[in-house]
Amino acid sequence: SEFEGDCGITASAEIGNNIINMPELAITITNTTQKEIAAVKFYAVPYDVYGDEIKGWTTQSKLYTDEPIPAGKTTSINYSFIEQSVKTVKLYVYSVYFADGTEWGDKDATTSKILSDAPTIEVTIKS
Repeated sequence: SEFEGDCGITASAEIGNNIINMPELAITITNTTQKEIAAVKFYAVPYDVYGDEIKGWTTQSKLYTDEPIPAGKTTSINYSFIEQSVKTVKLYVYSVYFADGTEWGDKDATTSKILSDAPTIEVTIKS
């Protein structure tokens, strides 16, 4: 599977509200390799207060950063949701693209492949 082995990052995330009181996901990514990371793709499954998955045209599922992350360095990225009812998220990493052109994972993976095989990142609720 393209999702086997070390993906080259460690990541953690928390969800809270941004300055305008909309749900915001903050992800901290550490590059654990000796190579620069050029991009990382995540798949987010948002849930409401009842634990039901939020689906619809306002749902943002595919998230990414193309900010370079040097070898051994840590960066933080934030994603604001436009759906007010997002209370928690299940987060998957499905592509880590390195500056040398190599990739862990599959940037074109199908949703079913991501949900069944990609590693998850624990998301905590900001108190």
